[in-house]
Amino acid sequence: MESLFSHAPQPSGEPEHGGEAPPSRVFRLLLPAPREIVYSAFVGDLHLWWPAAYTGFGEGTHAFIEDTVVGEEGPDGQLQVWGTVTEERPGELLEIAWTLAWSPDAPTRVRVQFGDADGGTVVVFTHQGWARGPEGAQQYAKYSEWPVILGRFAAFFGQPADAVETE
Repeated sequence: MESLFSHAPQPSGEPEHGGEAPPSRVFRLLLPAPREIVYSAFVGDLHLWWPAAYTGFGEGTHAFIEDTVVGEEGPDGQLQVWGTVTEERPGELLEIAWTLAWSPDAPTRVRVQFGDADGGTVVVFTHQGWARGPEGAQQYAKYSEWPVILGRFAAFFGQPADAVETE
């Protein structure tokens, strides 16, 4: 697989950050279900809501989070590891060393927090930990379609796909 988010328009040049790592990508969504149910769906039902267009094997793939592995199994049993769970507090937090379509030696960090909100659960999704310089700029540009993916998670709970807010 060449790129996880290959459908994203690529910038005409790499953003300059003066040698610094690019800023975090932070998204927020409010879902009309208890925190434990939202967490369980995020982790246990990944295969039901993750868009096949953002997998390595496409239609027929089975995305999963099991034990400490985040990945997908293809229709012919092929396995692709997307990352490793580094911290988990069921119902509250999931943190992943994210390596999908990137070198396992340079993981970024995906942090998903689940909190109580009036009438449901607020999910705060943060992608950060980019490398410094050009590699970080490439990572930042590559992982630009989280709103589409998280929109599918919102839709899983009957919310409009555009319910994902960028912070």
